[in-house]
Amino acid sequence: MWPFAAEGFAKMARPPADTVDALSFVPLIREHPIFAGLPEAALRDLVGAGSLVTVEADQALVRQGEESDAVFLLLTGEAQIFVETSYGPVDLAPLASGGLFGEIGAFAGLPRTATVRAKSPVRALRIERDYVLGLGRQYPDLLLSVIGQLGQRTGTINRAIGFYTQALAALERHDFDPSILDALLRPVPELLNFAQTFRRMAEQIILRRAQHEEMANAAAIQRAMLPSALPPESCGGRVAIHAEMRPAREVGGDLYDYFLIDPDRLAVVIGDVSGKGVPAALFMAITRTVMRVVLREGGDLATAVGRANEILSAENSESMFATLFCGVLDLAGGAFTYCNCGHNPPYLLRADGAREPLLLTGLPLAAMPGVTYKTRALALRPGERIVLFTDGITEAANAAGEQYDEPRLEAAIEALRQASAGEMVRDIIGRVDEFVAGAPQFDDMTCLVLDYRPAAGTGNRAQDS
Repeated sequence: MWPFAAEGFAKMARPPADTVDALSFVPLIREHPIFAGLPEAALRDLVGAGSLVTVEADQALVRQGEESDAVFLLLTGEAQIFVETSYGPVDLAPLASGGLFGEIGAFAGLPRTATVRAKSPVRALRIERDYVLGLGRQYPDLLLSVIGQLGQRTGTINRAIGFYTQALAALERHDFDPSILDALLRPVPELLNFAQTFRRMAEQIILRRAQHEEMANAAAIQRAMLPSALPPESCGGRVAIHAEMRPAREVGGDLYDYFLIDPDRLAVVIGDVSGKGVPAALFMAITRTVMRVVLREGGDLATAVGRANEILSAENSESMFATLFCGVLDLAGGAFTYCNCGHNPPYLLRADGAREPLLLTGLPLAAMPGVTYKTRALALRPGERIVLFTDGITEAANAAGEQYDEPRLEAAIEALRQASAGEMVRDIIGRVDEFVAGAPQFDDMTCLVLDYRPAAGTGNRAQDS
């Protein structure tokens, strides 16, 4: 035992009963950089002053936040260093035989900054803090080794912080190259798990960005499928239409369409597919295509809708369906025939100020095969309009869970009777936005307004959309 300045220090160096067994680990201790400069006698006294600790798997050797009252040298087995956070434990690094931990806290008098838990049964040499401090006073080179180790770790961490800061900036710029992480494939043990976690995070960000780009392309394709605005001179100038769709996600399951079946008849369609996201968007695209095909095949509207139902019901293993409103307008005479397949009843705004809902006539499309659909007919007079919408409008909810509902929509429609088709659509959606006040929405919103205009040369209430 060496003559330390602190009185009573030698009393702490009591050899444990298994000192002989512990001495067999002296060569292992000598390999550690901090103890490499100690003479053989000091190493043997170090073992004699310490105590052997045996810990079973999954038990903690030290816990984060505890007093740093000792230094530990792992003799056999494996352990794991991790940090406790409010979100759960975060692995830092594995610890193998010959690994030293707790020395920084012991010399600095700091609480333990991490928890060390055994991965397998382990044996460790526990050296009391007072003994280690005395050892440092006796052998200043040991303190220099500790400071050197701390400096190396600090330098490594500083380089890592700079490296990861640059990597995060590259991720934000969308020019991140995964090979940039190859520089940290062999970091110091304290950063091994962090480097692996960062790599996985970066790979997930790149993957999700690619998926986002794919969804953006899908959204662009979906927007391209929507009909273009009708030129003022189309349909003999007898119709003005404006529609907007806002999907709750990148792509949506709402649909609207309008097209000429022949020079004398205009078809108008709005629908809402069950489900959300890509499956709904695909079913929406199929529904739109099927409706165009069956309406152009000729025949009455009820037969065409029934034919669409049979096509959409066939091999519908996902049991998807679509509520849909389809109307056909005779441009010259104003006769309007419609089929409402489980959809929100549109509003017919009469020239005399009346408001009429266009009620249901049948089940949603693809709900079941073999359904017979009925139609209703009405006469549109010049200056009258039809307001069509999906339930994303009326069921839009604010942060308190209150829905926009039909009464608010009806009040908005009445207030906008004299607005153009485009102004009405935009204002309705604007009022919904104002009501929800930024609360996240989970359903697509679609609104379409059709104006039936007077014949050319007889005056025109509705302006271009």
